[in-house]
Amino acid sequence: MAALESNPSASLPTTTRQRVLLFGFLVSFLTYLDRVCISAAAPSMRDDLGLSAMQMGYVFSIFALAYGIFEIPMGWLGDRYGQRAVLTRIVACWSLFTVLTGMVRTYYALLVTRFVFGGAEAGAFPTLARALARWFPLRDRGKVNGVMWMGARLGGSLAPPLAVMLITQLGWRVAFAIFGSIGFVWCWYFWRWYRDDPATHPAVNTAELAYIRAETADARPIPRAGPLPWLRTFRSGTMWALFGMYFCSAYGFFFFVTWLPTYLVEEHGLTLERSGWYAAVPLGAGALACITGGTFSDWLIRRTGSVKWGRRIVGIGGFLLASLGFAGAAMAREPFASVLWLAFAQASQDLTLPVAWATCVDVGGRIGGTASGFMNTASSLSAMISPVSAAWLANTYGSFQAMFVTATAVYFVGAVLWLWIDPTRRLTPEDV
Repeated sequence: MAALESNPSASLPTTTRQRVLLFGFLVSFLTYLDRVCISAAAPSMRDDLGLSAMQMGYVFSIFALAYGIFEIPMGWLGDRYGQRAVLTRIVACWSLFTVLTGMVRTYYALLVTRFVFGGAEAGAFPTLARALARWFPLRDRGKVNGVMWMGARLGGSLAPPLAVMLITQLGWRVAFAIFGSIGFVWCWYFWRWYRDDPATHPAVNTAELAYIRAETADARPIPRAGPLPWLRTFRSGTMWALFGMYFCSAYGFFFFVTWLPTYLVEEHGLTLERSGWYAAVPLGAGALACITGGTFSDWLIRRTGSVKWGRRIVGIGGFLLASLGFAGAAMAREPFASVLWLAFAQASQDLTLPVAWATCVDVGGRIGGTASGFMNTASSLSAMISPVSAAWLANTYGSFQAMFVTATAVYFVGAVLWLWIDPTRRLTPEDV
């Protein structure tokens, strides 16, 4: 607290928390820049390594398998040991394995590399969401989670055209090396500047700390011990509804970050370069929707006084519109029309994304990283199933549009699950 006492007369809050949000935005951007690069590189990788569509589907899925296995433990480690140490480790490791992906020479080496990559990246978003919760009060959480996920979607949107440009000029191996190297720079700056407890940061004054701690006790020092709260999580109906909802949320999304460029090339005859730009459209639309959905949810809470319905209304509406978007894509026959419907579906789904993460942190409280890891494990399960099922449906029915039909039903189920999600039912009653 010495840093705060050095300026006791300050009446206006400092804005250090905004720099924390900038770090969150940048690391979210890098996460999907690295992750989505492989979707643009997939056609070149298949040709170079001699991979079938099903083998490439397994490459996509094995990343998600490892991600899901380590998601809850890594979220818990962030709660226990602090976000600064854990998040720096996560970003450094995923950056390394992005570079190593570009060095593989065989199918089995690629499988091993992507498995370890998935384990290394696990816990990134739960840890980051918990970090933001420690620096922002409850009334801002929809918005700040929207900014975090806007960064992720912009990274995913820009990755295909950037990767295609690098692949055509330098080859897919060099593209992975360049993308992976950027993360090490972020780690150096983050480790030097960030602090887990806002009260210990030299740039935070008394007024900003009071603003951060308004309505919540989440900014208290992190407990360094304690068992993984399995029973609290597994007994919560809201957590299981969040789990099911997030499985539905990821089902269609992982088509965009795996098979979309291939779909545009093979079924609509686009060039690789043009497919990269078309593939950027859905996630670009999603980036705008993330900040819109989070901000709208915060406004609804202030207007209605209900956290439960301020979150639910956005969740239900977004999933129903996403279901409509995939139905339209299933009937589209032209590439531009298909991409527009898919962009509508992705934007609708992404209205709900910051709301889901804000809800998870609301429910988790002081174990928000663990709770977020539990929810995000459902995304990993969906990520394992989605790419392989898309490949199977395309082989069976002769078109990826069969995938859009199943996504229509899945997103409708997700809308129904939002009726069982209550952000006011906390896992840790001692939290405010």
